[in-house]
Amino acid sequence: MLGAPYGFVLPRTFSQPVADFLMTSMASLFGAVPGYNLLVLASFPLTALAAFLCLRSLVKNGLAAFFGGLVFGFAPPALAHGAGGHLNFSLNIFVPLLVLALIRNGEKRTFLSAALVGAAFALVTLTSIYMGYFCAFACLAFAAFDLFIWKRSGQVFFLNRAILNYLVVAFFAALFILPFEYKALVEMFSGSRTQLVQTGRVRDLGALVVYSVRMWEYFLPSIDHPVLGRIFEGFIGTHLHGSNTTEQTLYLGLAPLGLFFAGLGLFFRNKFSPERRFYFLFFAIAAAFMVIMSFPPYIPLGPVKIPLIGYFTHKIAPMFRVYSRFGILVNFFVACGAAVTLAHLAGVMSKTRFYALAGALTALLLFEYRGIPHNYGMQVKPPPPVYEWLAAEPGDFIVAEYPMMPNDEAGFYTYMLWQTFHHKRLVNGTSPILKESWDFFQKVNYPSDLKTLEILRKAGVKYLIVHPELYASIPPELTKHFSKDRTEKTYNNNVPPPVLKKLKPYKVFGQVSVYKL
Repeated sequence: MLGAPYGFVLPRTFSQPVADFLMTSMASLFGAVPGYNLLVLASFPLTALAAFLCLRSLVKNGLAAFFGGLVFGFAPPALAHGAGGHLNFSLNIFVPLLVLALIRNGEKRTFLSAALVGAAFALVTLTSIYMGYFCAFACLAFAAFDLFIWKRSGQVFFLNRAILNYLVVAFFAALFILPFEYKALVEMFSGSRTQLVQTGRVRDLGALVVYSVRMWEYFLPSIDHPVLGRIFEGFIGTHLHGSNTTEQTLYLGLAPLGLFFAGLGLFFRNKFSPERRFYFLFFAIAAAFMVIMSFPPYIPLGPVKIPLIGYFTHKIAPMFRVYSRFGILVNFFVACGAAVTLAHLAGVMSKTRFYALAGALTALLLFEYRGIPHNYGMQVKPPPPVYEWLAAEPGDFIVAEYPMMPNDEAGFYTYMLWQTFHHKRLVNGTSPILKESWDFFQKVNYPSDLKTLEILRKAGVKYLIVHPELYASIPPELTKHFSKDRTEKTYNNNVPPPVLKKLKPYKVFGQVSVYKL
C-alpha cells in the first residue's frame, strides 16, 4: 500500500502494546478517528485519577491528593502532547503506579513488592518506550535515595538485602518486557550503524541539543493560553532553538511551584512529620534530577563544550533525542511535593482557612492550565472531494501525491490517513533502508521531464495528485508553534513539478489538481 510498486517493509521497532491495545480497542468500538480522540480526551482524567489514588495512599489527605492529581493529569506538557499527536505522553496513568510501587517496595522489600515494581515499570514502558526510558532514571534516583538516604528510625538497613531486592525488580521488569521487545533489541545490537540511523535507532547529538530544555521553559505558560500566551508569545516564538511548542511547553505553574517551594521551607525547618519528610525529600531529589536530565548534553563555553549527563546517556541510548520530555516527570514530582505540602498544611490550619487556601490554589491552577491548543484539529467528515472521487474510481492502480515528502515528515501522515478512505496504493511512503523502492522514489519525487512521467506510468501509476497548499511544510495556522527556520522550510522551494505545466489537469478540486497518465 505504501512505496508502490515495490511496497514498504516496516522495520522492526520497539512495540508499545498497551497503548496499541487501547487504541485498537477504541477504534473497534467507535471507529478510528472518534476512538483515538476519545482516548486522548480520556488520558487526562485517567492520569489525574491515577495520581490522585497514588498520592492519597501516601499523604493521607484527599483534597491534597486531588490537587496533585489535577496538576499532573492536566499539566501543560500533557495537553500540548495530547493535542500535538503524542498520545503516549498524555496517557501517563502508570507513572504514579510505578512511583507508589517503588515506595511500598522500599518499605516492605518483599518478593511480591519487587515483582509489583517490575510489573509497573513494564506497564509504563509498554505504553511508551520513551517514558519507560525516562522512568528508568527515576527508578535509579529512587534506588539511590533508598540505599543511601532513606534510613528510618527503628529500621535495620541491610545493603545486601536491598541490592538483592532490586535485582528481583530488574528480573521481573525484563520478564514482562522482553517478550515484546527482544526482536527489536536483537536488531538494535546486530544492525549496522547505517541501518540504525535510517530506522531512527541512532539520533544525532545535535537533535538532542535542539530538543532539550532551556530553564526558562519551566516558568513560562503555554503559548496557547488565552491571556498569558499573548504576553509571552513573542519571547517564546524567538527562543524555540529549532524546536516547537509541543516539545517546549513545560510550564510548572505558580500554584504547584508555590506549594513546592513552601514545602522546601518546611523541610529545612523540620516541620514535616517523619513519613512526609522522607516522601518530600524523595520528590524534591527526583524533580531536581529530572530537571538536570532534561538539559542539553553540554554547555558551550567558547570553543570548549562541558559535557552534562545527557552527553553520556546519549552514547548508551542514541535512539532517544527529545530530552525535553523529561519535563513531564519534573511536573509529576513537583505535583507530588505540592501535595505533601498541602497535606501538611491541612493539619496545621483551621478547616476554614485550609479550604480557602485549597480553593484559591485550585482556581489559580485552572486559570494557569487553560492553554489548550485549539488549532491542531483536522476536519475528516466529509473527506476532501478529491479523495471521495478517488475512492469511487474502480480498479487496482497506483497514485503519486505531491509534494512527495519523506515518510518521517508530519505532513506525510495526511496521505496515509486518507488512504484508509480511498484504499489506493501510493508511491509515497518508502524509506532509505529499502534500496529498490528508495531509488524509484528518488527518481520520481520531483518529476522534471516527460521521461519521469513515463517511468511512473510503466510502474502502474494512473494519477498524480498535486496539493499546492502542502508545499509549505508547516500549515500557516500552525506557524506560531514552530521556530522560524522550520516555518520557512518548503518542499522544492514551494514549486510544484514544472513538467505538469505540459499536461492538462484531468480533474480539479479547489486548489488540488489531478493529472492522468
